[in-house]
Amino acid sequence: MKNVRSLLVLCMVLAGVVACTSPMAPPGEAADKTSPATDVPFLIQPQHFDMGEVMEGEEAHARLFVRNTGLFTLHIAGVESACGCTVSSLGNREVPPGGFTTLDVHIDTTAKGDAIRKKVTVVDALGQRADAWLTLRVRENPHATDMGARGIFSGKCAACHAAPAAGKLEGGTIYAAVCIMCHGKAGRGAYAPRLRGLDADAVRNVLEKGISRRMPAFAKREGGPLTPMQIVELSRWLSGLDEGR
Repeated sequence: MKNVRSLLVLCMVLAGVVACTSPMAPPGEAADKTSPATDVPFLIQPQHFDMGEVMEGEEAHARLFVRNTGLFTLHIAGVESACGCTVSSLGNREVPPGGFTTLDVHIDTTAKGDAIRKKVTVVDALGQRADAWLTLRVRENPHATDMGARGIFSGKCAACHAAPAAGKLEGGTIYAAVCIMCHGKAGRGAYAPRLRGLDADAVRNVLEKGISRRMPAFAKREGGPLTPMQIVELSRWLSGLDEGR
């Protein structure tokens, strides 16, 4: 009987240890049991977040949580995103073991459409990283008819679609600076169509004149970031890509 009581006491102690060291879920959020195993002692909850549907030009907002799953205080160095239209802010940069802080993400949907997927990355003081993916659907705005108003070359969007082109002279470098985030690596397509193997004159015509708010004219004389020489070099580089690869 004494041995049985001892065993029960031991079980209660172990249960208490597990309860105290188990990560606490943020308010309204259950612990993500589907998360892959990782050595990084913190994570973003949820790791996949559907922001729903918004009209083009509106700002989409999501509140996520950064949870410290480690044994020591988490020191957050910053939050990274792939483009300037995605802006994040933290509630706190110091998070105790088992605790969490808020991560608010705002996405500018100007000149965007259809299904959008964005990644945010939290980096700690040791360079360790945790990612979260946000998806949203952008509905066409019938009032956004002026291609020059609040397009991809103004506001937050300019940091990705205009400024990086300055001083670039080689076609591949220009593409990597202002095209790759929409058309994918080596013109294979992503949010926007693939560009491999297109005729140089056709590409140059689109770059100079544009076709929509989502693909406006990139020529400087039309309000874009590219000089005539940059357009020639970019068109030539794209037309030289093998269509089948």
